Amino acid sequence: MGRKSKSTVRKQEILSYFYDVIIDEGFEGASIAKIAKRMEVNPSLLIHYFSNKDAMVLGLIDYIISTYSSHILPDFSLVLDPQERWEDVLDVVSLIQWDRIMNNTVFYSCYTLGLRLPEVKERFVEYYSSFRKALVKEIVYANEHGVIQINDPEKAAKLMISLIEGSNFYQHLDSGKPNNAERIAMIKQTINHMFIGNKI
Repeated sequence: MGRKSKSTVRKQEILSYFYDVIIDEGFEGASIAKIAKRMEVNPSLLIHYFSNKDAMVLGLIDYIISTYSSHILPDFSLVLDPQERWEDVLDVVSLIQWDRIMNNTVFYSCYTLGLRLPEVKERFVEYYSSFRKALVKEIVYANEHGVIQINDPEKAAKLMISLIEGSNFYQHLDSGKPNNAERIAMIKQTINHMFIGNKI
C-alpha cells in the first residue's frame, strides 16, 4: 500500500483539530481562525487545503461517514450454520454504539446540517443505504433458511436501523443509569420478536 500524500496527511490533521474545536465550542463556535490558533499556524494554511469552512465541513463529514462505514456488518459468509450466522448479526448490530466511535456533539452537529444542506444529506443517505443493504442480505439469508419468518426484508432492515439509531439516541436522555447489557438484550429480543411469524 502506498504512502499517503503530504496533502492527505495535512488535511486529516486539520480535520482532527476541527473535530476538537467542535467538541469544545460547538459547531457554530468553530471557525478557521480558532482552528488555526489551536494548531498554532496561520489561517492561510487552512485555506490552502480547504477553501472555506463549508469545504472543511464536507471533509469532516466524509471522515465521519468513512469511520462509521468501517463498522457496518462484516462478511458473515464463512459462518455456515444459519442460526449461528443470524445470532452473530444480532450480536454486531446490538453492540453498535456510535458514541464509542465518534463524539455525539460532532456527529449530531453534522447530522443536523443534513436537514438543510443537500450535499450533506446525500452523504448520510449513502451511508444508511449501505448499512440497509448489508442488513437486507443477512435478513434474506436468515429468512431463506427458516431462522426468521418475514415478508419484506427491506422493511425489516429499516426497522432494525430505526431501533438501533433510536436506542443510540435515547440512551443519552434516559434518566436512569445506562445499562448496556440491558440495552443489548432489548434490541435482540425486539428484533427476534418482530421477525418471527411473518409480522413484517
